[in-house]
Amino acid sequence: MPVSTEIQVRVAHADVVMDMAFPYSLKYWQRGEKETDPWLQRTGDSCAIFLEEKQAVIIEGDCLHQVSAPEEGTIIVCGNLYSTLDVNGFSEIIITGDVRPDGYIRADNFCHAFIGGRLEGTLQSADSTKVWIDSDLTGVLKTGFSFSRIHVGSDYTGSIIPHEQPSSLFLNVAGFAANESLYRIMEYYPNRVNASIAVSDVPPGLYPQEDSHRRNERGNCFARWSVQQQR
Repeated sequence: MPVSTEIQVRVAHADVVMDMAFPYSLKYWQRGEKETDPWLQRTGDSCAIFLEEKQAVIIEGDCLHQVSAPEEGTIIVCGNLYSTLDVNGFSEIIITGDVRPDGYIRADNFCHAFIGGRLEGTLQSADSTKVWIDSDLTGVLKTGFSFSRIHVGSDYTGSIIPHEQPSSLFLNVAGFAANESLYRIMEYYPNRVNASIAVSDVPPGLYPQEDSHRRNERGNCFARWSVQQQR
């Protein structure tokens, strides 16, 4: 079950919007693999997978067992994620389906992830993060240090919180996000949060509107989000 052209095009779109977030996967789809750098082929119901340094794997079907990539790696799951992905170094992850409630992506360094369905489980990153979710975010996304760019293609009803230290957060929600949930994000990210929200439960405009929320103990609070439409 190869990755469909539709998914490849969606990943390519996300790659451009997020400034080269998924170069290894796109290069493989466009040019194929090299003899000196082969991609592993595994089924999702096989045993746990342990990747060597900078290795790449395609998992056919739902991923049911743990995958570990301790020294960077590229992981493509052609289905849903029900298990744990443990990755380190610069990691590129493509999930064509959902990250189910038991699914867990744990990245100890940089993490670039494309999720073709919903994020119902948890994604945790320790450093800069680029995450594209094509559908809803109902689970938990723990961002790493430095900066985080997150796209939610439908509704945001889950949680975005720092893994350890808060980063600069750039968020785009193409569906609905309650204004209260954005205030909660602002409390977690006192340094900087910028968000574009397609639909919320408040009138269109720029938020926060209260003077008290535009400053913190260190001075100006660089938090701002726009709402385009009220539900």
